Amino acid sequence: MTIKEALNYSGVSTLEAEVLLCYLLKKDRAWLYSHQDDILARDRARRYHKLIARRQKGEPIAYITGHKEFFGLDFYVDQNVLIPRPETELLVEKTIQVLKSYKLQAKKLNILDLGTGSGNIIISIRVNSKQITVNRNNYYATDISKEALKVAKKNAKKHKVFSKIQFIHSDLFDNLYEIKFDLIIANLPYLDKKWIDKELKSEPKNAFDGGKNGLEIIEKFLQKTNCYLAKNGIILIEIDPRQRNKIKKLAKKYFPNKKLTIKKDLSKFDRIVVLS
Repeated sequence: MTIKEALNYSGVSTLEAEVLLCYLLKKDRAWLYSHQDDILARDRARRYHKLIARRQKGEPIAYITGHKEFFGLDFYVDQNVLIPRPETELLVEKTIQVLKSYKLQAKKLNILDLGTGSGNIIISIRVNSKQITVNRNNYYATDISKEALKVAKKNAKKHKVFSKIQFIHSDLFDNLYEIKFDLIIANLPYLDKKWIDKELKSEPKNAFDGGKNGLEIIEKFLQKTNCYLAKNGIILIEIDPRQRNKIKKLAKKYFPNKKLTIKKDLSKFDRIVVLS
């Protein structure tokens, strides 16, 4: 089998074939197309067939390769964590904007990423805000899954911020004591069962299933947040666009004195709720 034949292998898209071949051969896309007539060694062809078979069975590309790019960084992912989505990059962007607004203040901030998963959000924030915060802030990340925290810690070490983030095993705020947070970032499970497609079912259910209307966990979070939010603290929550009106009602119920702003993602869908 030549590389050209591998790229045109039936059963997967050309893009998926490219990703799997780049992963297998440890080469980039440009190299593949400049070596299309090269022959794959028998053992590599056999390994390629196995990768293709896994993809044909519905296993996500990111789990097969163990890699997913997010906010310009490469993250390790496996079946214990949700695969980072491009729309979540908006949550990182908005958080960094908030941190910039604190730049001239002397106060040390406590920043919490609730439900960290692979750690992609808090790590991206920490890596990209070094110049803003001058290393003065305290960063925390929690998850209900111990296995997910192992993945997050691995990524923090990879990006050299492990010593800058405290990782805590916790169901929401259960294991957080006597800490008031100036900034709480929550990308919690928010999908209604009827919105869950076949592809997503390969990922850990507790990372995306938000129960009825997808809001059970988010409402539980909002009920408890006041006890852990510092005076003038800010909350950022990722949502599904279909939850806009229900989220507005919940926010008004639990935070009647806060200003609610909804930010749209690149597809013009309501994606990030900011309570400030």
